[in-house]
Amino acid sequence: MKRKWLATLAVSGLLLGASACTTQPDVIAPYQPDTSLGNEFSYRPIEPRLVPVDPNDPDSLTEEQIAMLSERPDYNIYTTLAHHPDLYRSWSPLGRMLLNNDAVSLRHREMAMLRMGWLCQAEYEWSQHARIAHDNVGMTPDEIRAIAVGVSSENWDELDRAVLNMADELRYDARVSDETWKILTSHYNEPQVVGLIYTALQYQLVSMVLNSFGVQLDPVLDFRLPDDLPIPYLAGAPSPILPYETRLTALTRDEMSEAQLALLPERLRESGDLPNLYATLVRYADLFSAQLGFARFLLAGTDLTPREREIIILRTTALHGGAYEWSHHVPRAKSAGLSDAEIEQLASGELSEGWSGAESLLIQAVEDLRREAFITDRVYTGLGFGYSEKQIVEIIYLSGAYAMFSSVMNTLGVETEPGYPAFGEAG
Repeated sequence: MKRKWLATLAVSGLLLGASACTTQPDVIAPYQPDTSLGNEFSYRPIEPRLVPVDPNDPDSLTEEQIAMLSERPDYNIYTTLAHHPDLYRSWSPLGRMLLNNDAVSLRHREMAMLRMGWLCQAEYEWSQHARIAHDNVGMTPDEIRAIAVGVSSENWDELDRAVLNMADELRYDARVSDETWKILTSHYNEPQVVGLIYTALQYQLVSMVLNSFGVQLDPVLDFRLPDDLPIPYLAGAPSPILPYETRLTALTRDEMSEAQLALLPERLRESGDLPNLYATLVRYADLFSAQLGFARFLLAGTDLTPREREIIILRTTALHGGAYEWSHHVPRAKSAGLSDAEIEQLASGELSEGWSGAESLLIQAVEDLRREAFITDRVYTGLGFGYSEKQIVEIIYLSGAYAMFSSVMNTLGVETEPGYPAFGEAG
């Protein structure tokens, strides 16, 4: 069906992959999302919500903004994110590492990015990465379009189809299925598969950011989201949520190398209670270090209050079935002043009238981001009355990051340590 409104979209951005196989093995079936939410994606803004800074006007920029932009192309994504250089600096090591991860083929990295961009209806991301796929990987426009078609296209071999299904499963189920995991790990080793999973989730976060700020296409971008295909379905809370099989066991301290031990925060190196999150991800040094630095900023470096931060995190983890992250953030939420009743409401989504208007908008923003990787007009406008532009950047990154963290923990099956509250409960 032709979608005239796509001509008005102004959305996200990044990469793609190379020559396609002509065989179509019947090994893996197309992913089937829950269709109950429909596919009514909201109109994207035709003008920026957050006006990019002007790199040609250094007098209007801070020293931090000048330093950030001096190292990057003059793209709208960077001049928009320059509104918050501290956050960008904490997040960019993860982005650069995933973008340049040559342990996985560029073809499959770009397929994962583009498929996620399609599912999130992120035109800037699609256009930027379709350009790279075409110019750097050699994919034809028809092959790029086939990524939006998905697994049912005849272009793909078994591994290609698993990569596409992986992105679908992460978007809709916040977890990679056993079947897809098996195929991916039969072609790539576990660290490579984990890196590919992070890549897809990173570009879900990128889509949320670019969609929500109305980042407009740069003049060099010619590709557009296909307008002759059915729009993908919206996303909701995954079901069933539990249990998740443990795919990678946490390392004991005795099993860790000296290099791995050195990656742990100093306060945990001699602790007898090493969280399973650290003991699992420490297997992947680059990912572990990059995620740890990003998470530290989100937990301690933003202008959001601890209560606001934990509202966003708990509602995000509830919508992604993030049992591990939920269990570890309930104590933080209580320390930030949330009551047991409020915590349980964040799990169910059934809110009482006790929330402030600003807090209700935070929760609605998280639900928008989960549903369509975009904060809708009414909610975005409402946030502007209570939060600064910088804080709105932080809200989107915080929710997108914990969508990523929850989905990784779900996929790896990281077990919650004894003594922590069960998923959806306050204690």
